[in-house]
Amino acid sequence: MKTTRTKPKKSADKTDKSEANSSLEDGSFVNVHFVYVDGVFVEDGEILLLKRNAEPFRNLWHVVGGQVEENESLQAALNREYKEETNLDVEVGEILGTRLEKTADRIKLIIVLRIVAARGTIKLNHENTEARLFRKYPADSVYDYSQFLRE
Repeated sequence: MKTTRTKPKKSADKTDKSEANSSLEDGSFVNVHFVYVDGVFVEDGEILLLKRNAEPFRNLWHVVGGQVEENESLQAALNREYKEETNLDVEVGEILGTRLEKTADRIKLIIVLRIVAARGTIKLNHENTEARLFRKYPADSVYDYSQFLRE
């Protein structure tokens, strides 16, 4: 985790749900950076998405993913997240890309990996309300991974 201090903004855009500064007692702000993984599973031209039941991004569709814990590999983190969120055992493939995402309290470095195989029966935990395979990427999603449907 990396922490950097910056001066507070004079005004914040209330419509930007991705603001990543959190206030400190002395009036300064801190940007906290975390590493996350997203796992893209596409089978027969359909991508697996879950409907979020928790913030951030409640009621939006997203791939399985989450924060990488201390001393955890990217592959181990994605295996853990898939097991926790869907009860599936997965085989993690190559890195597909990276991106930065700002939320209310942090800046996330998200590393996107391919899921090459999934085994088991989906059983969702409390973080999600629904799992579905999509041929066309839904508009009400956290991030658009539709480019992987065309590969």
